[in-house]
Amino acid sequence: LRRFNELGIEVAFLDHLHMESDEAFIKQVRGYQYVISGPGRWNEHVFNTLRGSLKMAVKFGVGVDNFDIPAATKAGIAIANAPGSNAEAVAEHAVTLILALLRRIEQASSQIRRGIWHMHCDTLIGKTVGLLGFGQIARKVATYLSGFPVTILACDVVPVDQAAYPNVRQVDLPELLAKSDILSLHLPLNDKTSRMVDAGFLNAMQKGAYLVNTARGGLVNEADLVEALRSGQLAAAGLDTFSAEPLPVTSPLLQLDNVIMTPHCASNTDQAFRKIQACCLDNVIAFRSGEGETHILNPDYVKNL
Repeated sequence: LRRFNELGIEVAFLDHLHMESDEAFIKQVRGYQYVISGPGRWNEHVFNTLRGSLKMAVKFGVGVDNFDIPAATKAGIAIANAPGSNAEAVAEHAVTLILALLRRIEQASSQIRRGIWHMHCDTLIGKTVGLLGFGQIARKVATYLSGFPVTILACDVVPVDQAAYPNVRQVDLPELLAKSDILSLHLPLNDKTSRMVDAGFLNAMQKGAYLVNTARGGLVNEADLVEALRSGQLAAAGLDTFSAEPLPVTSPLLQLDNVIMTPHCASNTDQAFRKIQACCLDNVIAFRSGEGETHILNPDYVKNL
């Protein structure tokens, strides 16, 4: 607030974004030159309606799959995010899910409450961990796992910096699926990756492997995932994100005891929130002042001002 006040920027806090319709959302954000939000109906209609008034929309986080960036560009509206600000928190959560799955922490807690004093579990020692996508979060996962006696494989379109990550071997997708005991997803959600984790993908994995998703729920065909978990093709899954959020009470995932679920909270730490907040504020200030770094994702927006 102090930094904004010094620049003459008036701030309004919206406790809840109205998401039931485009018009309700537009009514709430209309009139603001800058909007910082996590969720939001940032589609073509919204951007066209806000053209001429909204200058910048900033994602409170990293993933911008809920932003129609080409539509924003056509409307002359800048889109920015907070890259890397939640990488440590999400990576920590991914590693937590891996360990919780292998050591069957949730099942053990449930059994001891029922008076059962025995639990057999798996171990991370000697396992092969596959990272699908090797961006900032996956790199942190590789770093955090470096203290374990594991093999780490990564699949990404960008070559892995072997000098920085000597413990990581880059492979193609078929080898990643065939050799990973644990597969952790770290891809953005887009037209190419949407529902890519389907029956064919899951059947190409080792039988009895583990799947962890702290990226985007839309990467996974949940019906196929449920079948793989029921059949034993997958031993278990750790999921922080889902196709529909909040997860519907009718979801068959809720009926499976070999799934650990968290409510899209991997980045919800005090430290990560402070980093995200600072980056978002810096985006607005740098954009307005023309000084400093602005993490604009669509620089071509200026052609349509």
